[in-house]
Amino acid sequence: MIRLAPIGSLLALFAAVATQARTLAGVELPDTVVVDGITLHLNGMGLRTATRLRIKAYVGALYLEERSSDPATVIDSRQRKRVTMKFLRDIDQHNLSSGWAASLRKAGGESLEDSISQFTSLIHDVKKGDSMSFTWRPGVGLEIAIDGKPRGTVPGDDLARTLFTVWFGPTPGDENLKRGMLGHGGPA
Repeated sequence: MIRLAPIGSLLALFAAVATQARTLAGVELPDTVVVDGITLHLNGMGLRTATRLRIKAYVGALYLEERSSDPATVIDSRQRKRVTMKFLRDIDQHNLSSGWAASLRKAGGESLEDSISQFTSLIHDVKKGDSMSFTWRPGVGLEIAIDGKPRGTVPGDDLARTLFTVWFGPTPGDENLKRGMLGHGGPA
C-alpha cells in the first residue's frame, strides 16, 4: 500500500526548498530577495578583508533580477540590484563613511559631492552580525537599509552607478569580494 504525505508536509517541504540559503565564512544569506514585487537572485557571495592583516570585515552578496558574471553588465544594466553586507566585526561610522566617501570620490569625481554627503549621512556604526543593504532602483536611486530597515534613498542613478563601480569596476576595493559576488568562486 502506498501512503501519500499529507498536504501540510508537502507544503512545509516546498517552503524549506524555496527559502534555501548559501553560506560563506559562517554567514548564511537567502538565494532570493524580493524588491518592489520583483524577485532578485543571489548572484554570488564574497568576503571583504581589510588592512594588511586581512581582517575579515564582512560578507557581501550581490542580488540581481538576471544573474551575470560580467562586471559591466552588473554596473550598467537597468535592472533592480542589491548588495547586502553581513558584518563580521564592529566598524564605527567614521571608518565606514570615510572609506566609502574616498572610494566614491575616486571613482565618480567631485560632481558627486552632495550625493556622497547624503550617502554618508545614512551610515552609522555597525556591530558584528548587523546587515546593511544597498538597493539600486534605476531611475529612482540608491536605498540604504540597516538590518532590513530603510534609512533613506539617495536620488538618481549617478551615485548608485558609482558605488557599484567601486565594487565591480576595474579597480575594486577588494578583488576577491568582487570575484565572489560575480559568482567566480562559490560560497564555502
